[in-house]
Amino acid sequence: MDLGELVSGIRILELSAKTRPAAIRSLVQAANWEDEGILPEKVMEAIEEREAAAQTLVANDFALPHAFIDWDGDFRIIMGRSRQGVDYGGPSGLHVKLIVLLVIGRKLQQGHVMVLAALAELLKTAEFRQQIIDAKDTRTIDGLLLEKAGIQPENRPVKPLGVPRLTTALVKHAIQIHETVGAQALLLAIDRLENVPWEALSTWKGKLLLVTSQHSEDFDVKRDDTHVFDVLHASLSRMDRANLGLLLAASEGLLSEKNSVVCVTGPDGRKLDSVTITKPEVHFRAMLSEKNRRGADVVSPAVIMRILSLTLEIAAEGREAHPVGCLFVVGDARQVMRSSQQLVLNPFHGYSKQLRNVLDPSLTETMKEFALIDGAFVIQGDGTVLSAGTYLTPKSFSSNLPAGLGARHQAAAAITAHTQAMAIAVSQSTGTVTVFRNGNAVLSLERAGSTKW
Repeated sequence: MDLGELVSGIRILELSAKTRPAAIRSLVQAANWEDEGILPEKVMEAIEEREAAAQTLVANDFALPHAFIDWDGDFRIIMGRSRQGVDYGGPSGLHVKLIVLLVIGRKLQQGHVMVLAALAELLKTAEFRQQIIDAKDTRTIDGLLLEKAGIQPENRPVKPLGVPRLTTALVKHAIQIHETVGAQALLLAIDRLENVPWEALSTWKGKLLLVTSQHSEDFDVKRDDTHVFDVLHASLSRMDRANLGLLLAASEGLLSEKNSVVCVTGPDGRKLDSVTITKPEVHFRAMLSEKNRRGADVVSPAVIMRILSLTLEIAAEGREAHPVGCLFVVGDARQVMRSSQQLVLNPFHGYSKQLRNVLDPSLTETMKEFALIDGAFVIQGDGTVLSAGTYLTPKSFSSNLPAGLGARHQAAAAITAHTQAMAIAVSQSTGTVTVFRNGNAVLSLERAGSTKW
């Protein structure tokens, strides 16, 4: 077996357990068997049964427990290092400092001997094992293993994580729900394209929306009617990642307001555990429809999405390690400027339109810096920034806002009630991004850290 492939699949753990059963339990739990729909107790039983037949003590300082389980995968290796040593229950009371757990699935039932031989070869010398035992931390151990395999860290082969069994099962059920309710699309809010259960989707012909929180390089999506949206805001709550994906799909004309969408989400984007039926409802219509707008300053979907992305970055990152609140007013700029005045000299005054358009990525850091100034950004529908540090002076303020929202949100509601503009506010205290239209909040996106599940 290729040593590089073997080393890339090893997970390293610091062991604090003092007895063999406790140490093995720690190694089993570190493998996250729940992702595969397998109870850790079943894995423990298989290991203990194998240990009862013949204890897998290889040397005075090294044990290699292993077992077969009813699993569709090939193998998992978890290496545990104990500085104080683990009482392994031998007749002479040996304290083992290196325990490598090997769990074998169906795919490797016929070739498991090769993996055992490769592990034995990797750790056969007492000198190398002592280097691992004496290593400063798990990262140093990882480097030692890579060096032993003759691999530079940047060239290490990547052993892809399998798709959790729960994710596959849930997507199959979601397809059935989609057909039952006559939904217009199935949406998966997932971390990477590699973690989509493609096999479960292979025979289904409906519209698939994939909302990813990490960009997947060079991944070829071969399925028809599949639309990928990179929503690189992992700090959002699960449903808000899905909502942002729905908004993106609606902005590209892929969704209608009348039919449902089945959304499958999860806490971390890899292990999906929840199915929701929703619609691109009135708040999307308020953001994207042009029926209730007048004049030429219509906000394009690209500008809406760019400003939403910018506000989400500000909400997640803050500035100089401090939370930041800010306000963007977009569209109907002529009327907005009539109901405003400058608090400070306008930092965008005098620059060409090409240099102050939010669609230009080079303006991002400038916008984040100017977000520290009190007041609002005023932006035209085409994305041109007219001003920053602008004080909004609408004729009256809204009394319909939920309790707890402050002056920034009051100003956002008021300016959208008296103009055809849209306002996007970032709360300094919670990091919630709220979109206002026609005097009302039409969309809220929360940080995951602010959401309790």
